[in-house]
Parts: sequence; structure tokens; C-alpha cells
Amino acid sequence: MWLFFLAAFLFFAHLAWGPAGWDMYVIENVRLPRALGALTTGVALSLTGLLLQTVFRNPLADPYVLGISTTAMLTSLAMYMLWRFVGLPYLGFFVGSLIGALGVTLLLLWVARRATLLVVLLLGVFLSFAAGAAINFLLLTLPPEELGYIYLALQGSFAAFPPGLGWAVAASVAILALVTAFVARWISAYIHGEEAAAGLGVNVKLVNLAVVAIASALTALAVASVGPVGFLGLAAPHIGRWIAGSHRLDRAMPHTVAVGVMLALGADLLMRLALPRDVPITALLSLVGVPVAVYYLWRYARGV
Repeated sequence: MWLFFLAAFLFFAHLAWGPAGWDMYVIENVRLPRALGALTTGVALSLTGLLLQTVFRNPLADPYVLGISTTAMLTSLAMYMLWRFVGLPYLGFFVGSLIGALGVTLLLLWVARRATLLVVLLLGVFLSFAAGAAINFLLLTLPPEELGYIYLALQGSFAAFPPGLGWAVAASVAILALVTAFVARWISAYIHGEEAAAGLGVNVKLVNLAVVAIASALTALAVASVGPVGFLGLAAPHIGRWIAGSHRLDRAMPHTVAVGVMLALGADLLMRLALPRDVPITALLSLVGVPVAVYYLWRYARGV
């Protein structure tokens, strides 16, 4: 329970702190969308990381590390460029992001059944590099006046969270979190692998489909709203499971979500307090995520 109180404290601190003081216009139009973006992203990516790590049985599974976020950013940018001709550029962002996230998640799930953890990680890294290169080529075709928001989104910044669509995005993430809680008992059976889960009467194909759909939708919403945010989905599940004292998804889920929100809000608040200007939020989150990744990669190398 204390995790949720701390997360709530960070949320209200986000609203209260700033050079403008308690100026209601600034709070409603600047701080609230940014805080809501951090809250929404924290829930979406921490929950996605927990789902992927459970189903893939891969401690390094994370939308950013596996290239899902970057590929989703590529397809969202491509759809933005297509849909702006019909006057719906931001809807194109969300549709494109969902297409990219869904396609890569399905591919990685297929590979994970046939290859080792290291092969899946390398595939994710290659996908991320390829998507990054393609994004740079697409940016060359955009007129300069449209690059402001695009660059902000590409960096992964909660300041990019769209005020007009913010509450709709937050409501969608909340619904997906409730759906995850509803199916968490079946997903928890994956702790000993798909065969063990099937032996307990779990419909493995249906659960895999549900996980891919939920994880893709959560990643798509986060990427389309604030851009690719790294290492949040990697670190939060491990910290959440440690606090919960359990690897079962249904028991670790509340703690993981609370930790994800705390990391997102805390990193953004620290950046605003300590730095004179915005930097990509991944730069701060990597201070937590990279040591976690190195630790689990070391354990994998030792066969622990």
C-alpha cells in the first residue's frame, strides 16, 4: 500500500512544483498533461514488461530492449505521414504504433519458441537499429515546420503527451490493466513454462493471443503518446517482484505497476529539478535499467 501512497505523492508533487508556483493555467495545461503522461506510461510499460518477461520467460524482455518501441515509432511515423493528407495525422500515430508493436511482438513470440534468449535479444537489437535508420530517412522527407513535435516524440518525453487525447489514452490504459488483472491467474501459470501451464488446464494459444494483444496495445499507446521510453518495462517488473516476494504475475502486478509509476514520475521530477532543460527520459531511466539488464545478462551467462 505504501507504494501507491508514494506514487500519489510524486504525482501531486509533479503538479505543485515549478517556477510558476500555483498558477492554475500552468497546472492544467502544462504540468497535468505531463504528469498524466508519466503516470500512463509508467502503468503501460511496466505492465508490458511484466507480461513479456512472464510469457517469454526472459528476464531481459522489455519493449525498448526488444525493439518493439522503436519499430512502433517507425510505423507510427509512417502512418502519420500518410494520414496527414486526410487531416488525421495524430490518429495515424496511434494506428501505426499499434501495427508496429503487434507485428514485432508476434515475431518475437514466434522466435522465442524456437531460439535461445540471446538470439531473441539480438533480433530485438537489430530491429531497433533498422527501425532507427528508417526513421532518420523518413524525417528527411518532412517539412521543417512539422519536425518540432516529431523530434519531441522521438526522444521519449512526457512533455509530448497530447493534452487533447490524454484522458482517452489514460482511460484506455486503465481498461487494459483491468483486463490484464482479469486474466492474470492464467498467465501466472506460465511461471514453469507453456507445457506446465497447459497441464494445469490453461488454454495456451488463447492466453498467448491475449498477452500479445494487451502488450502490443499498451506499448502502442505509450509510444504514440510520449515516444519510445527505455528500460522502464525492464526494471519495474524485477523491482515489483522483489517487493512482492513472488514471481507470480497476479501477485507481482500491483507492485510492478506502482514501481513503474514511481520510476516514471520520479525520473521526470528529478530531471525538472536538477537539469536546466529537458533531456530524453530514457537517459535517466537507464541509470536504473542498465544495471538490472547487466545483472540478469551476467546471470544468464553463468547459467544461473
